[in-house]
Amino acid sequence: MRVLLLDADDSLKQSVAPYLEDVGYEVTARRDPDAALLEAQACGIRTVVCDLALPNDGALTFLRRYRSGGGSGVVLVCGGPSEAMAASLAVREGADGFLRKPALPEEVLLALRQTEERDRLRHEVATLRATLGSKGLEPMLVAEDPKMRSILEVAARAAASDQTVIITGEPGTGKALLARAMHRFSRRGDGAFVAIDCTAAPDFFGPNGDGAALNAADPQSVWRSASRGTLLLEEVEALTPESQGILFSRLGVANGRGGQSAIASDPDVRFMATAEKQLGRLIDEGKIRPDLAQRLGITTLDLPPLRERRDDIPALVIHFLQQVAAKTGRPISITPQAMAALVAYSWPSNVRELRQVVERAAVLSPSGKLDRSDFPVLVSAGRSASGGTSEFALKPQVEAFEREIILRALAACGGTRREAARLLRISLRTLFYKLRRYGLA
Repeated sequence: MRVLLLDADDSLKQSVAPYLEDVGYEVTARRDPDAALLEAQACGIRTVVCDLALPNDGALTFLRRYRSGGGSGVVLVCGGPSEAMAASLAVREGADGFLRKPALPEEVLLALRQTEERDRLRHEVATLRATLGSKGLEPMLVAEDPKMRSILEVAARAAASDQTVIITGEPGTGKALLARAMHRFSRRGDGAFVAIDCTAAPDFFGPNGDGAALNAADPQSVWRSASRGTLLLEEVEALTPESQGILFSRLGVANGRGGQSAIASDPDVRFMATAEKQLGRLIDEGKIRPDLAQRLGITTLDLPPLRERRDDIPALVIHFLQQVAAKTGRPISITPQAMAALVAYSWPSNVRELRQVVERAAVLSPSGKLDRSDFPVLVSAGRSASGGTSEFALKPQVEAFEREIILRALAACGGTRREAARLLRISLRTLFYKLRRYGLA
């Protein structure tokens, strides 16, 4: 294996190189960072030991250019006490480890072998994930509908690369969840996953950026925090036109990555984004710059709303019920009638709404056996459909709220009706009446 020494004063060449050569390494030493970078990129060198004492921050400059150019080899930096700050910065910029000078040959060899083993395992995991296909995403995402499974197949292939990805879909369809799953499924799965909500920081990239509001000194610190990981911009269309222009200028094509997209000013970051509408519609509505959309749309995944993938609803319901059962320690079931009603409902807020409704019913149910009446949203929808009631009609919404309060009182009292009536400040007779009226008796 070849090792490149970027050495300020030939101290590494004199003390370390002979020892490494004796144990089988092929060692090349350079003083000039530009020459070292050219050799590292052209000759496929997988291991670099870099002296932080190089003048003009030469070691940090080499490291940044090496990572931004697609260099994925092991980089160790070494320095004395005076380079402690530079060492900390180097690790944030993508260095794999730090060695104190004067470096003993045995320490260098041990550090090389440890980091090489870590690098080997990382590549093995990436290869394994690439062979799993969409099945690797299944533990994180529930999908039975053919359209959704087809999307996961594409997502699994895209996760194995470093291409820019944008995920579009209505609110609540699980865009951020899919982005996080793709990150975990990628070779960067052990790295940071940093998400920025653009609706909360529309001027994030502007001159008066919102970095401070997001506990970040500036956008550049966000890139650094996502180094060797993934950066997600949620609802990217919410950025102001000025911020979109700055983002476009920073979102470039890095050399040496086969045309894959990267943040040009960051050493090694995979970029992803989400949007509520497809890119073509956002361009037509003037909400996103066409040139930015072109760079974002290298890989586009459009998540359908839940009403268009109803085959997923039963699997999602069972998944959510199992999660609640695991937390509460009691069995929870659902009747076929209730499941059919959940499948038939329109779910305007998509998977997010389904999860909230199912979890609330499971927690509040005294018996743990869920029927249609345990879901207020279905009761209201049924009355609206049968009586032509408007969505703003007060009575069905008040009744749904009253029913929920009764269920909460019963849950708080362990199902004891007399105690529940006392909590509700109504008579036991009134409680029995309401239980029969709402199908809870």
